[in-house]
Amino acid sequence: MLPIYLSLLFLSAATLAFEVALTRLFALAQGHHFAFMAVSLALLGAGASGTFLSLRPSSHQGLRRWLKVSALLFTLTAPVSYMLVNILPFDAYRIAWEPIQLLWLAVYYLALTVPFFFSGLAVGAALVALPGEAHRLYAANLLGSGLGPPLALLALAVVGGPGTVFGVAWLGAWAFLILVWKGAASGRQPYLLRTAGSLLWVVSGLFFLFPPTWADIRLTPYQSLSQALLYPGSRVVFQKWNAFSRVDVIESQGIRSAPGLSMAYPGGPPPQMGLTVDGQNLSPITLLPASQAEFADYLPSALAYQLRPNADVLIIEPEGGLGALTALRGGARSVTVVQGNPAVVAAVEGWGDDLYHDSRVTVVVDDPRSYLRRESRRFDLVILPLTDSFRPVTAGAYALGEEYRYTVEAFLELQSHLAADGLLIAERWIQLPPTESLRLWGIAVETLHRSGLDDPGSHLVALRSFQTSLVIVSRAPFTLDELGRVHDFAATRQYDLIWSPVLSSAEGPVLSFMEKLDITTTEIPALSSGEMEALQAMGVNRYNVVAGAPYFRAFAGLYFAARQAEGAGQGVTATGPSRFYAGYPYAVTPPTDDRPFFFHFFKWRQIPEILAGLGKTWQPFGGSGYLVLLLLLVLVLLLSGGLILLPLVLGHKPSAPDPQPPTFNLRYLLYFSLLGIGFLFVEIPLLQRFIVYLGQPAYAFAVVVGALLVASGLGSRYLVGRIRPPLGLIALVGLVFVYPVMLPPLFEVTFGLPLAGRMAVTALALAPLGLLMGVPFPQGLAVARQRTPGLLPWIWAVNGCASVVSAVLAPMVAISLGFRAVMLFGAGAYLGALFSMGRYWAGVTLPRE
Repeated sequence: MLPIYLSLLFLSAATLAFEVALTRLFALAQGHHFAFMAVSLALLGAGASGTFLSLRPSSHQGLRRWLKVSALLFTLTAPVSYMLVNILPFDAYRIAWEPIQLLWLAVYYLALTVPFFFSGLAVGAALVALPGEAHRLYAANLLGSGLGPPLALLALAVVGGPGTVFGVAWLGAWAFLILVWKGAASGRQPYLLRTAGSLLWVVSGLFFLFPPTWADIRLTPYQSLSQALLYPGSRVVFQKWNAFSRVDVIESQGIRSAPGLSMAYPGGPPPQMGLTVDGQNLSPITLLPASQAEFADYLPSALAYQLRPNADVLIIEPEGGLGALTALRGGARSVTVVQGNPAVVAAVEGWGDDLYHDSRVTVVVDDPRSYLRRESRRFDLVILPLTDSFRPVTAGAYALGEEYRYTVEAFLELQSHLAADGLLIAERWIQLPPTESLRLWGIAVETLHRSGLDDPGSHLVALRSFQTSLVIVSRAPFTLDELGRVHDFAATRQYDLIWSPVLSSAEGPVLSFMEKLDITTTEIPALSSGEMEALQAMGVNRYNVVAGAPYFRAFAGLYFAARQAEGAGQGVTATGPSRFYAGYPYAVTPPTDDRPFFFHFFKWRQIPEILAGLGKTWQPFGGSGYLVLLLLLVLVLLLSGGLILLPLVLGHKPSAPDPQPPTFNLRYLLYFSLLGIGFLFVEIPLLQRFIVYLGQPAYAFAVVVGALLVASGLGSRYLVGRIRPPLGLIALVGLVFVYPVMLPPLFEVTFGLPLAGRMAVTALALAPLGLLMGVPFPQGLAVARQRTPGLLPWIWAVNGCASVVSAVLAPMVAISLGFRAVMLFGAGAYLGALFSMGRYWAGVTLPRE
């Protein structure tokens, strides 16, 4: 039996590692959201394996042979599927008017499904062939799955994405060789088969250690890196993989990037190189010392250094270093750069004209939120520079991207690190109607209200260029002298004011606007032509004129709505802001750590607009954006339902352990579906909670998922026969409710530990929950084995399909209701599983070893 357990462990580790590798590779090739969709749908292969086992009758010995066949075919199809989708001419931007793209998309998904089908077939075949060993087999599956994510991240950092794919094949070859050489299947293994397996192990191992160039990932032509390389003479001069990204530096005469640069700047563009992370968000590396970077005086953030000369500055993730260059140009006394990606730091140190070697600059490689939790120093300026590319938001295409720098809790932490008269500066792109910039403004207003300030308006300044908006939050009220500098800077640089404390105290147009604002409605009042002229004289909508002054109206409307609500004793989150947010055409409610989706602007009322513009905008999937996620959920539900119902419609055939035709049972459908949903609905919120604590999403994924799966494997192995079924589920539901309350104080006490210590705390904290999460599935299998063993293959299909549905549904619930709600739904799923079995628990015989 040991060879079977070891083979399943290796194969399960390879499967999870393959999932991680594909997510990283296709985030680079097509973007994060397409990777999410592709991998989610591909995981249906595991559910399809159960359906296949249900429909194909076989002897006990035949089922055991599937272990060897599945391991071999997984090893072969994992790299082949990657290489196939890498050369497919699929183009998500042309799908709305080229029907052939639908065919390529179907081939794309089908190719990715095949390896997961074979790995799922191996586990399912083992469970069906050896139902009495289900707790041990499931333990091997979970233990291997727990090892997969950290192994994948380690391989990504050492050999890169393509090498990791061949590393997955190498793990699969191990699983195959263990079965062949140890004779897990019946009969004596032919010499040719053992030789072929050994050769496969050697070849995949060599490609793992020395990835061939022909396996390099092919990027979509719409990525920033692809676009930059189109310019004649452009080339990549630096490339580095790590566990969570690929960083490229591009040398090109065509790179000219200075977001928000004033139109009053008299000079030419500086020489620059480009830096991309996962092929996206080209950030400039300027090839000039600060003393010669005159253009930086004409960037919006230069205002900060006129307000706070000779400042101690904290800059949050400046990527290519433009924010740090501007700080040095502005005369900063010290500059602390916090950058979470060490490969980015290496790129700037190597190509950034000694920017990070300046004696005034200190570079800290750490996640900004983790750094803030452990750092007590206060700064005169805290800067959140604009480093990502402009994103069209009309359809909410970037909704799934969590952004923990732009939440109310993050701004409260940043504000707490300001000196008594310190300034927090953040910059975002502008769109029409205002979205990114307005959401940033809402975060600033909410932050000041939560700080207990009586007059937040006197602590805020906002201005805009042709492309960008700048929001400044002051810990102390702005003085008249400071406001004079703000207005002079805006006038000389031809920037438009959006908000200034002078406006809130002014008579005339602003007072008239405030009087017209009614917090009991959702309308933002318009401005008369006279009011517009008066505002222009004050610097509003003066240089980059937009009809109707929408930025002023939106910013002032939100601020006055909050102020009126607070004055009415309703609180800032009550009627005024709530009605404003409800009436606004896009979702711009301030994000929180529970709902950290800064780029989610979708509202259901946008559907007619999206459908009317479908195929008329140059966006993925014709501009359907967030609706693609809804369609993916529908597609997954239909496919999962088909895989579950297919054996019932065609006539579920008896499997080897039970020669009698099985009887369908609704209790099993509910129980194993709810287990699949509950597991991920608990795992995903826990993963999000630990991102800030551990400092990197990749580290959090490896430690949290690995710890939960390994602990679940141990629970399956050692607790299944020691905890009676109802008690285990009851304890599990109780723990799910306890963890959201227990984790915050645990984080506070242990945040000062080094990363290794925090990883150890994470693993230990999740162990009790993980142990219990590994118990219900093998206990349910014990019930099914005694009552209807012929349903075991179908049960495997049910559980696998439900897991895929939950992988798509959980993020969507988090976007709408928050991660706390997802975890509560997870507890509800486990509670439903408890009641779904009912009297079936009585008399069940559980394994004791």
